[in-house]
Amino acid sequence: MKTLTLLIFSGERFTIRSLLNDITKLNNLNLNVVVVEWSEKKTILRKKIKLYNSYKKKIKNFKVYFQKGNFEFKYQMFINKFNSRYILLIGDDDRINYKNFEKINKYLKFKFSGITLSFDNFKSDRDLKINQNKKESIDKIRSFDLFKDFHKIGYISCQIINVKYIRNILDKENKYLSKTQFPQNFLILKIIKKFKNWKILELSCIHNRVGNLKSYDKNKDDLLIRLKSEYSGYFIPVKKYFTNLKHSQLNNIYKNIFFKNILSWIFVCIKHHGKVKTFKYINEVRKILNEPFIVKLCIIFIYICPIFLLNILRIFRRMISLK
Repeated sequence: MKTLTLLIFSGERFTIRSLLNDITKLNNLNLNVVVVEWSEKKTILRKKIKLYNSYKKKIKNFKVYFQKGNFEFKYQMFINKFNSRYILLIGDDDRINYKNFEKINKYLKFKFSGITLSFDNFKSDRDLKINQNKKESIDKIRSFDLFKDFHKIGYISCQIINVKYIRNILDKENKYLSKTQFPQNFLILKIIKKFKNWKILELSCIHNRVGNLKSYDKNKDDLLIRLKSEYSGYFIPVKKYFTNLKHSQLNNIYKNIFFKNILSWIFVCIKHHGKVKTFKYINEVRKILNEPFIVKLCIIFIYICPIFLLNILRIFRRMISLK
């Protein structure tokens, strides 16, 4: 049995070439590498097949599956398909910090229910080089803290999941996985709640690409769907699995997710759809959990604030997140 399966979903873009190059540099890990290709354009498929064939000799245990369908459908189909101890689903436009990534091997020998990897954001190759030249991050692992780390669960490319635990609960939770664009949140939070052995690795292992909104160019309504999923993908599983939490604890979780995850998507949706349509679309999901007073004040401020000022705040927030 392999220690880790790297699962990659890829479509019309060719950024996967850089990711596969990163994987060729991983020499000390016992890996399966699996690509699920979902592009439907014949011209792109021909080029992608040629690309994949060029890596069959460079990467051991490399397989490609061709499967159409949305992310939630493919997630349910492939997350429990492969015979390995752990599985990591990584985006085809993200990159691996291969110097640090190999160091996770010592942690994969333990029977953790899962590990959330740390990451650096990048937007361009220049940012990537800056990240690679940064002082090496601390190689330290600790227990998952629901109130400190909750927002990290949504970063798909950073979640190493113990396959045994997926099999243990997948059938029971399957009906919830298609409710949002974050099916992994339901799965991971159920594992965290049930087995209480999830870890956070402080070592930066993933380069996470940010700011790529090209996939929304054809259908701007997808931005609203994504925003709605930010609410439901985090708050529904909290309401379902953590019924023991106090009101103050739920407030802390809400504020964590709102200011670290949801707020930036509100800015983007307002830019493309306006304030009235944006807030009307999320009116229902805002009530999944009781909205903290500070969040209500923030939303009121956003609603009355001029658009040009919101754009300045949005740019400033992005600059901070890239640091």
